[in-house]
Amino acid sequence: MTDTPVGSTIVMVGTTRGGFIFTGGADRTEWRMSDPLHRGSQVYHLTLDPRDGQMYAAVNNVFWGPEISRSSDMGESWTESSEEPRFRQDSGETLEAMWHIAPGRPEEPGVLYAGGAPASFWKTTDSGDTWVELGALGDHPSRPDWEPGAGGLCLHTILLDPERPGRMYAGISAVGLFRTDDGGESWLLSSKGITPALPPRVDENTGRCVHKAVLDPLDSEIIFQQNHRGTYRSRDAGLTWDDIGGKLPSTFGFPMVTHPRVSGNVFTVLMDSDEFRSAAEGRVAVWTTSDAGETWRAQTRGLPERNAFTGVLREAMSVDGGEPLGIYFGTTGGTLYYSTDEGESWKLMADNLPRVLSVEARMLG
Repeated sequence: MTDTPVGSTIVMVGTTRGGFIFTGGADRTEWRMSDPLHRGSQVYHLTLDPRDGQMYAAVNNVFWGPEISRSSDMGESWTESSEEPRFRQDSGETLEAMWHIAPGRPEEPGVLYAGGAPASFWKTTDSGDTWVELGALGDHPSRPDWEPGAGGLCLHTILLDPERPGRMYAGISAVGLFRTDDGGESWLLSSKGITPALPPRVDENTGRCVHKAVLDPLDSEIIFQQNHRGTYRSRDAGLTWDDIGGKLPSTFGFPMVTHPRVSGNVFTVLMDSDEFRSAAEGRVAVWTTSDAGETWRAQTRGLPERNAFTGVLREAMSVDGGEPLGIYFGTTGGTLYYSTDEGESWKLMADNLPRVLSVEARMLG
């Protein structure tokens, strides 16, 4: 993988049996697949830091526990952190898994953030060698009433506002989407307008099970959220939410991505229901909106349109930033699909993979 030339496209795939890297040219027509990485471990997330080209993996092993590994040679070799994310010994808690890794802003080299389970927010300032917990989130007044979703009490989504240096978001299942405006010193939880997945305890905002959230690329006050109970949009940085899923075939789904250059252009994949976590209507379809959720249409050309009993998890969908935009997603059945025409048609990249947990695509340039 070290000979990957500038202009290539890479697709990093995390699965229940390790990770895989697919490499293609700028035209994205042919793909080369790596050998399995982190064999025998669950790789919840693989990502590439665009600032320095380092690759990071959230690795979870049934024997050795969770770790964050980094590679400076495109996955050929990996180095573990000298101080992995771990709770204080007197906390009474044990870290169960690392879920998500988010590179920091361009003006903060060496800074990355990570989410874990039980729900915790971590930061490194030395490119992943050591990690510290930003504990203010765990001290939020709603903390005694946090309850886990089916995937555990996990912090799985981290969003950095590109226009406001202190503002970040953290999505926790089954609690809600938190916002900080001071770099993690204090946090606001507001879910007004979202149907609770769990009965509220402390106030009207708790018990909302966010599955994934994304920022609009041109207006970071606009947030889209795929939730346990529907698809939502906020126009005021998460203070209030509108249901925009009324014309979708299901209120249950996990992944969500936005077009990096077009405001209001969102892509998602839905499942039948909480009880039957399989493709909505028995077909694999990518639902897209170009008007911030006012209307939706299904993109299905090249995808299974009947008897498709598979799903797509929250981290298992990504875009590559190319022109036209490339979109990628992997299924719980181990199939990887991609589109090079912004979802109008789809092709098979790989099948017979383990259960796909995450997909991250990047064009190298």
